[in-house]
Amino acid sequence: MDGVLAGLSVLGTSAYWFAFFAAVSMAAFAGIVPGASASLLMALAIPFIVFNVQDPVIGIVMLATITSVDDMLDVLPIVALGHPGGGQVTFLEARPLVSKGRAARVLGFIYMVSAIGGLIGAAALLLVMPIIKPFILQFSFAEIAALGIFGVAIVGALSRGAMIKGLTMGLAGLLLSTVGLSPFSGEARFTLGLLEFQEGLPLIATVIGLFALPEMIDLLMTRSATSRADAKLSTREVFKGARLALKYWKLIIRHSILGVFLGAIPGVGARVVSWLSYGIGISAAKNRRQFGKGSYRGLVFSESVQSAKEGGHAIPTLALGVPAGQGWVFVLVAMIAYGISPGPSLLSEHGDIVTLIVISLILGNAVLAVLGMFASGQLAKLSRVPYPVLGAVIIPLSILSAFQETQHWSAVPIILAFTALGLAMKSYKWPRPPLILGLILGEIIEKNGMSAISLYGLGGTLSRPLTIGLLVLAVVVVIFFIRIGSYDKSVPQLAGAASVGAAAVDNPVRKNPWAWKTDSYVGLLFIVIAAAFVWQSFDYRPVARNFPLVLGALIIVLAAVQVIKSGWERGESEVLDIGMLSTDMEGQRRYAAILFGYFVGFVILAYVIGLQYAAILFAATIPAVFMIGKRPWAWGILTGGILVLLVFGLFDNLINIIWPDSLLSDFFNKD
Repeated sequence: MDGVLAGLSVLGTSAYWFAFFAAVSMAAFAGIVPGASASLLMALAIPFIVFNVQDPVIGIVMLATITSVDDMLDVLPIVALGHPGGGQVTFLEARPLVSKGRAARVLGFIYMVSAIGGLIGAAALLLVMPIIKPFILQFSFAEIAALGIFGVAIVGALSRGAMIKGLTMGLAGLLLSTVGLSPFSGEARFTLGLLEFQEGLPLIATVIGLFALPEMIDLLMTRSATSRADAKLSTREVFKGARLALKYWKLIIRHSILGVFLGAIPGVGARVVSWLSYGIGISAAKNRRQFGKGSYRGLVFSESVQSAKEGGHAIPTLALGVPAGQGWVFVLVAMIAYGISPGPSLLSEHGDIVTLIVISLILGNAVLAVLGMFASGQLAKLSRVPYPVLGAVIIPLSILSAFQETQHWSAVPIILAFTALGLAMKSYKWPRPPLILGLILGEIIEKNGMSAISLYGLGGTLSRPLTIGLLVLAVVVVIFFIRIGSYDKSVPQLAGAASVGAAAVDNPVRKNPWAWKTDSYVGLLFIVIAAAFVWQSFDYRPVARNFPLVLGALIIVLAAVQVIKSGWERGESEVLDIGMLSTDMEGQRRYAAILFGYFVGFVILAYVIGLQYAAILFAATIPAVFMIGKRPWAWGILTGGILVLLVFGLFDNLINIIWPDSLLSDFFNKD
């Protein structure tokens, strides 16, 4: 009680409120600006906070507030700018709603859902801190690996009409995650002899290439805005969305609690939580065909856990000293720097810190929700801006953000190669979400799975009750969706009257002859990739070889089955992804060729004059080619000017990026 009162007393100080609003402002900046992140801002701010904020309570709570509310406004780039960022799950459901003119309503809906989730996460932190330790300790290596397998299985199985594609892509993501140094033998696996790949494929560059850039390129080639011209984009619509969210209060509470639970498990990771919540929510829904097409329920599944998970992340960080999220690593660093030890005694010895973190979680989510609701009516109008203007800024900015992750040239070919793969998968209806989730979960599954086998042996690992439960659940989910998929296919045959059935007997359906389908090219590509991984894996020790070897073999089998299966099918299967919007647009092939030339020119110019200058030229010239209407060069001056400000203001002065050398810079720097 003394700690609670001490924490409440800090609320009366101006220092707390200055720190609180500074933290909320930083979180808002990280959410709104594509390429910025709370972790990056915390890394820049932590030396200043630790050395200049004398009160450890205020310093620690300030960092905790930044990481706890940074997801609140990241929906703005998704809705207004068509930039998926890290919210691929939300993008799947929000994008179709935005195209129907509901951008403002979607924003209000998500703000309310997130605010409620943050409130539940904060309450859970306060309630379970004293009793959570035994439960968290039940999740050892085996359980975390099993939970990862469950996540890949459930997301892969969601493409009901194309489940083999979904599971194949989930396994392919796991396989790609093995690029880099083996966590057990230290061998460099599948790195092509390049030092840049020893840390693995850069996650930001890979995900931007697979998901974000294909969506933005598709929108760019439509040459139109992401929202309709008659869309209702006003503050009133934002508040209508907020009221609509309250109708889903039971669902929000259920998935917020799930978010706290998943967030409290060290090693699972923030990106995984949304996918797991989305998959579990769809599994429990009665009408599963609504998802991926603009479902408010789908938005609840993905967004309610985002704020709630932060309360879950705080639990192991404060109770055990084990950060469950990237941002909470900085909170833990600050605690150690201030001489405060995390652990079960933290609540009794430093109750003021826990109390203020809980209060700041609630206040931070509330403040950002209110600000977002009042501002989004105007910001949502960005969705009416023709996408060539938005894409001219966001596409090069995304490439620069990917470079920022690695600080190496390799980011550019990686992001462009995965963009080509993402466009092929998007065009030929191979689901990308399972591939992305597998890529995120691969290291988690391999490290924890192999560690569990080392500790308990294979038999001991598979005999742990919680591990058995999660693995069985993964199998049950796949079987369940197989049965649902077969039922869906049978519906048209059973929908008619008895006479239809009689006709079917008299005139049996003739089987179509097998024919090569264009989507099989993607399956063939993954067979080749998997075969190359299998072949190369024999050069490694068993501890580094087994995981990619098994994955590669499974991918070859499943992809081959899909290629054969698709040859008999007529029509298109339903996948959990967004199809191409520009396919039927006039001049689509011509503009695709122009855009391909742009990217080739971008790479050449980046090498000759510098990456940052090539990005500025990209931004300045795209509107002239893709804009419909008068004075496209005027838009080019605007977009080029925006990128100049971002490059020389944000990247050069705030983030202090060291740009790669170019031929031109080498020429002028010669002695």
